[in-house]
Amino acid sequence: MIYTLENEFLTVKISDLGAEMKSVVAKADGCEYLWQGDPTYWRGTAPWMFPICSNLFEGKYTYCGKEYAMPQHGFARNQVFVPEVVGDTAATFALYPNAQTREIYPFEFALFVKYELKGRVLTCELLVQNKGDAVMYATLGGHPGFNVPLGGSGEYTDYYLEFSEPCSPDYVVFTEEFCDSGKRLPYPLEGSTKLPLSHDLFRVDGVFLSGTSGAVTLKSDVDAHSVTVTYGDAPYVGFWSSQNEGPYVCVEPWWGMASQDGVLPIEEKCPMFRLLPGAEKQVEISIAFA
Repeated sequence: MIYTLENEFLTVKISDLGAEMKSVVAKADGCEYLWQGDPTYWRGTAPWMFPICSNLFEGKYTYCGKEYAMPQHGFARNQVFVPEVVGDTAATFALYPNAQTREIYPFEFALFVKYELKGRVLTCELLVQNKGDAVMYATLGGHPGFNVPLGGSGEYTDYYLEFSEPCSPDYVVFTEEFCDSGKRLPYPLEGSTKLPLSHDLFRVDGVFLSGTSGAVTLKSDVDAHSVTVTYGDAPYVGFWSSQNEGPYVCVEPWWGMASQDGVLPIEEKCPMFRLLPGAEKQVEISIAFA
């Protein structure tokens, strides 16, 4: 089911499947900011990642001596959430364990995704709670895709990503299995803030960085539309599009990272939140649409 939030500036549509944003439209001119999920390129729009970001080696991990399989980015994006609170400009969706999740993730949890629309800014709060009696290992991440060009103006290469402050990020080097190699390389930006977009950036996979400024804007010099994603203390942010020149870019704040090589105990997969019984972790992403 699709739920709608709106104010005088924006109309936002959210699905209970994955608590995923499906559309963000400017009322002034009808600009659709969000990628619409064409399976020719990528069928997603803005999935949430839980309880892992990216890959596990061979898609597997162990816990208490038992082996489990987990799909890329976890299972939350394929689960129907409960719409616990829905209003005109705010909504909260919840996911609890079920038979499917317990087969691949043997922890008792509650995951809440709260959206709040204020002016031209959509705030997304994610809260995970440990409802069990053992230490729980989990992480969170976002994967929103945005149309490029925005508003239909310009070419893909007219657009760039501009960090809010000068920074000297490191590039995460992946293995052939798209696991974390542990290696980091300097990733120079134009003027210490700017990453020009081109489809060549995504011929192999995405660009995943650490040590950034905590906010980045997708923009161009040929159109006034822009999107600013603020991700605060997320240790990583990634930029991704499909290898077949998809007309979009994903801006992905991650509070976790792909697994190292080898089928590992989940408690050795880094970084992960380690939540004691009764503990919780909240993260926030805000998206400003101009």
